[in-house]
Formats: sequence, structure tokens, C-alpha cells
Amino acid sequence: MNEEKIQKKIEKLVQELNYHADLYYQKDNPVISDSAYDSLYEKLRSLESRYPEFILENSPTQRVGGKTLQSLEKVTHHFPQWSFDNIFSFEDLQLWEQRVKNFLAKEGIFEALEYVVELKIDGLKVILDYNGGLFQRGATRGDGKIGENITANLKTSKDIPLRVSEKRSFSVIAEAWIEKAKLEEINKKRMKNGEEPYANPRNLAAGTLRQLDSTVVRDREIKIFSYDIDSREVFFSSHDEELKFLGAMGFVVNDETNIFPDIKSIQDFYDSWTKKRVSQSYGIDGLVIKINNKVVCRALGYTSKSPRFAIAYKFPAEQKITEVLDIHLQIGRTGVLTPVAELRAVDIDGSRVKRATLHNVDEIERLGLKIGDTIVLEKAGDIIPKIKKVLVDLRDGTEKEFNIERYLKKNAIQAEKKTTSSGLTQWYVSTKNDEVFIQKLIYAASRKILNLEGLAKKHIRTFYERGLLKTPVDFFTLKFSDIIHIPLFKEKSANNILNSVERARKLPLDKFILLLGIQHVGEEVSTLFAKHFKNLQAFLGAQYEEFLSIHGVGEKIAEASSDFLENKQNSIYIRELLKHIQVISLENTKKTGALQDLIFVITGTLDSFSREELKEKIITQGGKTAEQVSKKVDFLIVGKNPGSKLKKAQDLGVHILDEKAFFEKFPLR
Repeated sequence: MNEEKIQKKIEKLVQELNYHADLYYQKDNPVISDSAYDSLYEKLRSLESRYPEFILENSPTQRVGGKTLQSLEKVTHHFPQWSFDNIFSFEDLQLWEQRVKNFLAKEGIFEALEYVVELKIDGLKVILDYNGGLFQRGATRGDGKIGENITANLKTSKDIPLRVSEKRSFSVIAEAWIEKAKLEEINKKRMKNGEEPYANPRNLAAGTLRQLDSTVVRDREIKIFSYDIDSREVFFSSHDEELKFLGAMGFVVNDETNIFPDIKSIQDFYDSWTKKRVSQSYGIDGLVIKINNKVVCRALGYTSKSPRFAIAYKFPAEQKITEVLDIHLQIGRTGVLTPVAELRAVDIDGSRVKRATLHNVDEIERLGLKIGDTIVLEKAGDIIPKIKKVLVDLRDGTEKEFNIERYLKKNAIQAEKKTTSSGLTQWYVSTKNDEVFIQKLIYAASRKILNLEGLAKKHIRTFYERGLLKTPVDFFTLKFSDIIHIPLFKEKSANNILNSVERARKLPLDKFILLLGIQHVGEEVSTLFAKHFKNLQAFLGAQYEEFLSIHGVGEKIAEASSDFLENKQNSIYIRELLKHIQVISLENTKKTGALQDLIFVITGTLDSFSREELKEKIITQGGKTAEQVSKKVDFLIVGKNPGSKLKKAQDLGVHILDEKAFFEKFPLR
């Protein structure tokens, strides 16, 4: 790439980043995530480091933060508010530590380092000013020097003491957040009223604290984690001491804060939180690592924008920037053709991603996507990656349009175009296509229905090709001799599949309805049917009018359901399934469970299940789960690397069970 192209690339990146910064800080309406912004920022910073002659004055790398809103009262902070530099890998962490040691060596300091590690809460940074023991003012961070006065709104939070015993002046640095459940609740109401939903917990916290009506803020129950103090009168020898002071004064300090002697221990802690962060009631986007010794911190000081003694270690990004290499069509279980983007491989949320679904051809048009485009890729937890946004300003003219009709002709695919009632364009192949049968089998075997453990998609494809599987009925006629002759299958793995087939012979009514593969009947509708009819006989005898009478079921679903049950071939298929499956009626399921009204907290990494899976099992047995340990909690379930919740449970006398002891006491499996 010649220098002229590099300069233009930097100019485009600066323009793009400043556009997103304006949406984030001024309008509280970001269209890309923090992690996607970070990815673009790192790309710009990398180019600027190699070509400093092209650095622009308005580059986001040359300033600390955003501007303040014009509609709120501006206030000047008593102390400058810094932002943390970000790192994204253990190698980055090692380099940061080495830089710290090199700097200290020049100052003649060779003391062993100790680190305080805190969760980086995905909320809104706020500054709380105290004088004479009274809470006087609360403000947003703003640009680090000037923020917005939100005192009245912050006073609605029970996590902020309005009076403290310490009479000297100080400012508390904190993070305001709102529970994920509250975000879902508010977004449902907003969408029902035709309003735009909040994008994430941080977006909701920011929008809430900028409300002019404090009663709205009170109803949304803002929560605050305090983590730092600025003062010319109050001093501490360590950050740990500072946090203890905050707790003693009545501020809420996150109880997952830990002290570590080395960065290897920090990495272990980081790894343990990479996945389990999703199970918390608050959003977490990384760790904040601080040197504990305040004398060392003062010696390290600050760069022009960040403290040298602290760093933000971001979790694997949920959004990344990459390029679309090609687009092809994938056949689904209903025969629908779904466009899939082939991507330049990128690491996102702990996995290597090379593909992203585009849902339908209208989605390509909505995004304005072309082959060769630079895009924002989004992945949340285990959700399939999707293209969030096309960065059209980064195009160089080599991008190509995707034409579905040309693609079908080139690949000799016979397909029919249909327009749905909502106006979407869909293309379908014949339902007798082999790939349609394979996809139906894959769906039936998934955790949503039969949950056939050990039977991967590639195995189902092989079984189909060998004539062992044609319909879901065939899962129940598989023999050991069928499986053991398939390459890579051993005795243990073959038996595991047969055991999971045996467990699937008892199937709840909603899963059985889902197994039938009725058009337009997915998980939500099958649950509605099960709750309404309660038993299989009532469901099989239902007609169009009764389906239509169910709240949440429209004409299209009612017609598809009644037509399916009236079809003779489908009746034969149902009879074949019932030779192998006992359908559990809803009216026969227990309304209470072994864990009725017991409250559990789970901490650490489990061997048998993820924390979310165990929570689901507890709830289905009548139990309840909580995020924090308190006197109301009945049991703490402890896995590996349990953190501070274990000590808190011990102090409060909460019953503690390891994973084995829990299942011995409550045999739920």
C-alpha cells in the first residue's frame, strides 16, 4: 500500500471513529459495540504508530474522551478523570508489566509488585463529590475535565450514602449500572410503544441518568459499584486499603475484587471470567488491573491520557471488524435458502469465526452489503455471528454485488421465490431435497428437542448417506452394530449415543410438538400449544378454530397446524413416533420440585454443567438462584476458582456444597 493510500485510510478511520464517538457520547445511541470501536481504534493506532507523519489533530488517539451534552448543566471536576489503556491478550499483559518495571527501574524502585484486580463493569462512569460528610454533587465523566450534573438522579440509588462519617473532602469514582433483567423489561415496553430499544446495559444506564424526571430514574433502580477515591485530604498506602475505606463508609464495592501476586494468577482469573461473566446480573467487558502500592502508583504517574499504574484487560470482543470474502446459499430444514457470508477469519468471543448468517436476500439489501466489504461482526455468547453494519466509507471500488439468480444458475440449483405475508423475499428448494432431510434430522437431534449427546452434525450426515437415518423415527432404531462401523466411533462413544436415545424416549409435550416439524411452529408456539392442550390427545384432536383461539396464535399458524394433523401421511408418521416415544403431558408434570423455594448461588467453574445450565435445572425443580451471597441464600454451590463469594458464605454461615455434594443431596440428573 503506497503512502497516499495509507493517508486516505487513516483519514477514513478517523472520520469513522469520530462519527461513532459522537453517537456514543452525545446521543447515547451507539450503532456498534465498545469492542468494535476498540477494534477500529487499534487499527488506526497501529497505522499511526508506523506513519506518525499522517496523524491528524482530530484523531481520537489524541484526546481522552467525549464531549458533554448541551442540554445538561456542565460542571468542572475537582480532579481530572482518566481513561484506561486497553490490552487484549496475555502477551499484552506481559508487555505492560515489563513497561511498568522498566519505568520504575529508572526511578530506582525495584519493589515486588502486587495487583488488585476488579471486574470492569459495563455501565456509566460517575463521580460523587463529598464535603463535610455530605454528598454534594454527582456528575458524569464527560471529557474527563467537564461532566454533566446528575446529582438528583444519582440520589435515587440506594448504593450511594448521602451522609458519611468521614468529614474531609473527597471524590468517589464509581460505575452506575442497571440489571440485565431490567434492560429486557424496559426494552419490551419501548418496543411495544414503537420506541427504539436500548442497545445494552451501558446505553440504558446512560439514558436513565440523563432523564430530567427523577421518578423515572428511581423506578429503574440504578445500582452503583464504587472503586476509587480522589482527594487532597484523604490518603491511602494501598488500593486495597482504599476499597476497604469505601466499604466502611457505606459504598457498595464489588465483591469479586481480588489481590494477586503475579500476572499468571491474573490470567487464571481472567480465563475463569471469560465465560462466566454472562451469568452475572450486570454487564462485564473485562478486568481492571491496578498496582496495589500507592507509593509505586504515584511514582508511575500518568501519560497524557491514562494512568501508567493501571490497565483494562478486555474480554474477547463480541464485535470485530473483518471483510466479506464471498456469499453462498445454505439449505435449511424447511427448504429455505439462507445467504451465508464467508469471512476473513477473525477471533471473536473465544472462537475463530469464518462465517455469518444473512437470514435472507432482503437482509443483504438492507445492509447494502457487497462481497469485499469491511463489516462489523457481532457475536453474543453462543449466538451465531451476524453482520451488524457495513462500513461503506472504507470501500475502495473493488467490491461486488451478490446476485442470487446468477448464483442459482451457476450452481444448478432449482429454487422458487416466495414473498412472505410480512413482505420478506424467500427462496425455497424442493422439500424432497437430501439437504432438507439432513437439516431436519440435525434439528431433531439438537438440545432443543431430543438432545442426542455425542451425535454431531457430521455424524448425522454420514448416517443419512449410509441409509441409517431418513426421519427422526430412525434415531430410535439405531443399533450398536450400525454405529460402531462408522469411522472414528469407539465402543464408549457408540454407547453414549444409544444411552442418549434411551433418555429421549420420554419427551415433554412441547418438545414432541416441535419434533413434528409443523410449518411456522417453533419453540415459542409449541410451548403455547402444550400449555393450552396439556396432553397429546387433546392436541391431536384439535381443529383450526381451537388453534386460532389460543392467544398468540394467528391464522397462518392455525392453518398450518390443522392442515398438518389432517394429512394422512403425517398421521402415519405420528403413530410411528409414538411406538418409540412416551409423551409427558403437562398436566402430569410436578408443580413442585425437590428444590422448592430454596435459594442457590453458584460460584466458580463447574465440571458437569455450565452455570447457566445448572441454574435452569434448579429453577425447573422449583428452586431460585441469586447472584450475590446474603443471609437469605440457602446454599452456595462451589466450583473451581470460587472467588470471594466462598468467604462471604462462610462468614454468613450459608451452607456450602461442592458439585458432587450438591448432586448427592439433590439428585437432579
